[in-house]
Amino acid sequence: MKTITTLLILLMTLNVMGQESLSLSDAINIGLENNYDLKITLQSEEVASLNNSWGNSGALPSVSFNMSSYENYYLKNNDENYRAQTVTPEVSLSWVFFNGFSAKITKQKLAELEEQSKGNTAILVENTIQDIILAYNSCLLQKALVEVYKELSELSEDRYQRTENSKDIGASTTYESLQAKTSWLEDQSNYLQQKVDYENAIRSLNYLLAVEDNSMWTLTTELELTTSDYNLDDLSAKLLENNKTLRNQYLNQSLLAKETALAKSNFYPSLSLSTGLGTTWLDYNYAGDTSNYSQTTTNPYVGLNLSFNIFNGGTTKRNYQIAQINEEMEQVTTEQMKHSLNNQLLQLYSNYNVQKAVLELAKETEAAAKLNLELSEAKLKSGAINSFNYRDVQIVYMNAAISKLQAMYNLIDSNTDLLRITGGIINQYN
Repeated sequence: MKTITTLLILLMTLNVMGQESLSLSDAINIGLENNYDLKITLQSEEVASLNNSWGNSGALPSVSFNMSSYENYYLKNNDENYRAQTVTPEVSLSWVFFNGFSAKITKQKLAELEEQSKGNTAILVENTIQDIILAYNSCLLQKALVEVYKELSELSEDRYQRTENSKDIGASTTYESLQAKTSWLEDQSNYLQQKVDYENAIRSLNYLLAVEDNSMWTLTTELELTTSDYNLDDLSAKLLENNKTLRNQYLNQSLLAKETALAKSNFYPSLSLSTGLGTTWLDYNYAGDTSNYSQTTTNPYVGLNLSFNIFNGGTTKRNYQIAQINEEMEQVTTEQMKHSLNNQLLQLYSNYNVQKAVLELAKETEAAAKLNLELSEAKLKSGAINSFNYRDVQIVYMNAAISKLQAMYNLIDSNTDLLRITGGIINQYN
């Protein structure tokens, strides 16, 4: 028995050696830095930023340079051959300076697409922070449960030793000793299993942090939460203003409004300018007595082009009507999302207040069970109660301690949900 206890202590000591300290804020920083999905999303955000330019909207002119060179051979009427070489460089500029305001609308659309990309990044950051918070606190919960099962195991071992000593002097029976041994072995088994659960929770945290799976940590943040008295009206206002999913939906709605404006721009005429300068160099080289000569011609030009769609089978009008319908559908989707989020907020707010009350009750229950355990231990030693009564008290204390720890975790979970849905989780954890 002592050998088993010593081995367990040795294993715990070996696990602690070489561990690195990790606070909750450190875990969040590491997770955000290493997150695979976040790296991809940030690159998508960079692409959206590069696309957001006036040059990509069609508002700026385009300038091009072309040059062609070719040679021709001809046979003249006096049977004298000659060679003609032509070189034609040209610089041209084309600019659609009015197209129903489509360039301005497209630029606004590109800016909103960039904002939407940033919104997607923010949503992913929020989800990542929430996952890390829950995973970290899950580790704290499992670690605290290890201590509970360890304490119960030690109490059961002490009870078993006491029963063995009593049996030697005839104060207890073999049956009582076997029952005590069975309880101790059961508590030892629970203790060992809980250690495995704690290690698995650490591995799950490591996966979220994108670090080595076998990394072990000394967790420095406590499984505790300073409770706040939230006001439902304030939470509702924050939800409508700061919820990242809802803000992205507003951008979706605005983008469809831009699509409607672009469809409407097709009703306007298009006016474009084209200008350029072309030069032609001709060289004539005769094979006979005719003198060679060269010719240079410069041709500047400026042109305006006005185009207006008079009739195309109603396609322009249909596209505009479809864009309007899509915009109206997105407005309905926005209202539905607001309703759904408000409904979620009411549930989360109610759950948070319930979890606060449950935690207070669990703390009182655990304190009473702890005191009862201490009193029962003294009674067991004095012989006022038997080992079976003491075991019942142990089980009551174990359940109360587990319930308190679970209530603490549930409150943290509920509080994190409230922070996320109201858009405050990033500011809360910087």
